[in-house]
Amino acid sequence: MPVPATSGPGSALPEHPDADLVHRARDGDTRAWEGIVDRHLPLVNAIARSYRLSAPDREDAVQTVWLTLNQHLPRLRAPERLRAWLRRVTNDVCARQRRHADRQSPVDPDSLTRLPFPDAPDLESQYLDRERIEGLYRAIRHLDPQDRLVALSLLEDAPHDPNAPTGPRVAANQRRRVKRRLRRILEDQQ
Repeated sequence: MPVPATSGPGSALPEHPDADLVHRARDGDTRAWEGIVDRHLPLVNAIARSYRLSAPDREDAVQTVWLTLNQHLPRLRAPERLRAWLRRVTNDVCARQRRHADRQSPVDPDSLTRLPFPDAPDLESQYLDRERIEGLYRAIRHLDPQDRLVALSLLEDAPHDPNAPTGPRVAANQRRRVKRRLRRILEDQQ
């Protein structure tokens, strides 16, 4: 009986179409799985190298490709197109790995000890500030509608309405008057 041709030097699996190897690997044939890996590893490695990933990132990407194939093997709709599927998945995985690597920046651990860490927010002062602001808004509700607009513009650092019929001097007087009213209302609430 003639010896079948192999897929490469040192390969223990005869040349079979990808679809046949996929079907056999689905059925648990480890030699078929090894044949798939042996046949397509150069392609996967070449694509991963083209992304210029670091060696550990490239190895992670290649392992992810094989893990993805292992997970999707039972559901491959076109096993005869395995090479194209591997090419697409490898490009996707490597691009994702590249984006992840680009977001990472090396940090010298010694530099972390020299960084000034912001103080933790003082919860009590945050609570008191919120109470003051809520009290101010309650006081504003006691003002007449025109004065409410002036008071809200003061709070939000919004410029006074330039289309108002009053001049800048009158507007300044109105703001002072509204501030005095608010102060009285707030004192009465305490």
